[in-house]
Amino acid sequence: MKSESCGKLERIQIAAIAVFVFVLPLFMWPGLTDYNYAKCIASLVLIPLLLILWGVTAWRRPSWIIRVPWVLVPVAGLIVAAGLSVIQATTSLVVLQSSVLLICFVLVLWMVVNVVRDPQHVRWVLSALLISGTLAALYGALQYAGALPGPPGTSGVGAILSTMGNRNHLGGFLLYLFYPGIILLVQTNSRVRKIAILLALMFILAMMMLVNQTSVRIAFPLVMIAFFVGQWIFRAQQPLRANRWWLATLVGFSLALLLLPLVLSQPSKQSAPISDGSFIQTLWERNSGAVRAQDWWIGAEMLADHPATGAGLGHYKLNFIASKADFLATNRGQTFIDYIPRASQAHNEYVQVGAELGIIGLVMLVASLGALAVSLWVRLRRSSEDNRLALLFLTMGILAFLAHSLVSFPAHVVGSSLEFVVFCGLALAAAYGTPACFTWRLSGWKAKGLHVALIAFGITVSSLAVADARANWLMERGIDQVEAGLFAAAEISLEHSLSVDFAPRQTYYYLAVAQIQLGKLNEAQESLEMCMTRFIDEASLLNYANLLVNTGQSKAAFEPLELLLASHPRSEIQRRATYLRALALSETGNPDVAIAQIQELLANNPTYETPYIGLGSIYQSLGRNDEAHSAYEAGLALVEKALASAREKMITGASLVESPKLAEIQATIDKLILERATLLERLRTLPQDDSP
Repeated sequence: MKSESCGKLERIQIAAIAVFVFVLPLFMWPGLTDYNYAKCIASLVLIPLLLILWGVTAWRRPSWIIRVPWVLVPVAGLIVAAGLSVIQATTSLVVLQSSVLLICFVLVLWMVVNVVRDPQHVRWVLSALLISGTLAALYGALQYAGALPGPPGTSGVGAILSTMGNRNHLGGFLLYLFYPGIILLVQTNSRVRKIAILLALMFILAMMMLVNQTSVRIAFPLVMIAFFVGQWIFRAQQPLRANRWWLATLVGFSLALLLLPLVLSQPSKQSAPISDGSFIQTLWERNSGAVRAQDWWIGAEMLADHPATGAGLGHYKLNFIASKADFLATNRGQTFIDYIPRASQAHNEYVQVGAELGIIGLVMLVASLGALAVSLWVRLRRSSEDNRLALLFLTMGILAFLAHSLVSFPAHVVGSSLEFVVFCGLALAAAYGTPACFTWRLSGWKAKGLHVALIAFGITVSSLAVADARANWLMERGIDQVEAGLFAAAEISLEHSLSVDFAPRQTYYYLAVAQIQLGKLNEAQESLEMCMTRFIDEASLLNYANLLVNTGQSKAAFEPLELLLASHPRSEIQRRATYLRALALSETGNPDVAIAQIQELLANNPTYETPYIGLGSIYQSLGRNDEAHSAYEAGLALVEKALASAREKMITGASLVESPKLAEIQATIDKLILERATLLERLRTLPQDDSP
């Protein structure tokens, strides 16, 4: 009876894992910031439940045998490196928040290694993932066809969000899934199921190509070549021969999809040969290669600043602007002319590990990948032909993820991270033997104590995740209220969000915006100063500097302004920051320098009306009233012209109810009306210059 009970528990555990890998890629939640964030919250709620279910074994059996794959030893070192990164981090809460998510996914890998004990279990988990991926691909296809809505104002490929929130994320997810999905094709004996699986794989492959992501298109054939090399080394011939026609159909379809763009493009005979580097250069330029390279060099700058322990896990985005400014000041940096805003990720996972975890983290990452490679090699060598082929396909899924990580950030996309840990867990699971693993045997209070620890961990993490989701919902509500001009209500919503959020970030920025509009400038300054340690982008720096200048703290405004200008912000931010710096110079006793800088700014931006207000004020403070009058008049003429143009745009776009531009145009109109009132008041009260 006990054996039957344990077998039933094992099936429940496998079913729970299958449900998890099916649900997570498809999970979306209205009201949360984005698709990936929603999946993060779902992960932090569901993973602890899976771990608690796994630990029930401690109570149902006399001893709890836990297998520990070799790879977990250096991975534990990677987690330690994440903890050490707090030494140089701006805020420890961001490190802790990111570390918890990392630990949860490592625990998923460990659980899969122990729970999946039979090749049938592998097929159950992969089936759930394949169905989920097929539905995600179908959602994207319907958006492409216009049958389901994508982002407003988009169509075709641009409308594809699927359940991932980004067509590039969808392309990567399908790429990693394709090769392990073939395991189901070769291991089922039912012709009907083979046809269904083959059609699903072909559809996934077609959607993978449709999203038009160059890195996916390149990685796919490279992984295919790697598979043939692996097959030549490990020789899993019998299962290939038994399924040769099915696999030949899939390979033929794959080659057709890869070659179709080349046939349709019909390149000219005079086109430059690939050997001269022009093809690679063109490919690089078309896919924002310079921007990615700049992200990588900025990551290297962070590593140089914090070589041992890095800038802090989750801190690439927080340190980005400062490191960008440092990099652009170097000789190499001055060759980069492309503008890039605040980047959340480095578009290269290995660079980002170095930037955030330093040399210690890089060493642990290399050790982890080395241990994984050795473990897979050992298991491939010691497995039967059927298992060897399955391991080879799982290895290709892992390899696709690692290759794509060179130019993207799949480890920061929850759906892709799920695939990686599941493929690693399945490849190292008991279903394919015991090589490359240690064994722990826990009994009595040790086993039960571990389960109690899992329960405590699960309850804590899930509770914080639910609170964080509520905080996010309140933040979104507050942002909507700010945009609607309901600043008092927004302040209440955003302060409530802060009270329940474990590690709040941009909430401080929007709270400051509401507080400024309510005239609570001291509170707004405190909110922005908190924001500087949690969420730094061009807008937050500019608004912080603007507040300092307007409250008579011009000397303090130089630091954020110089940092902002050194980072080469977008043109609108740059000219506003330049203007604020000139005002700060005037307030700190350098009016002549300020006048010269404003005049240079106006010469380079002849339609920019705002600096005329400041220029007139400086002239007026110096008693040069005629020049002040001329500045105010020139500014008023530009304001009237810009106001007429903005109102015309509003009338033209009034029929476009969903146009995201309407709110922006209205904000411009409100700003111009305020500037016109200011200029008219200045002209009305300006004394006449009595000088001859």
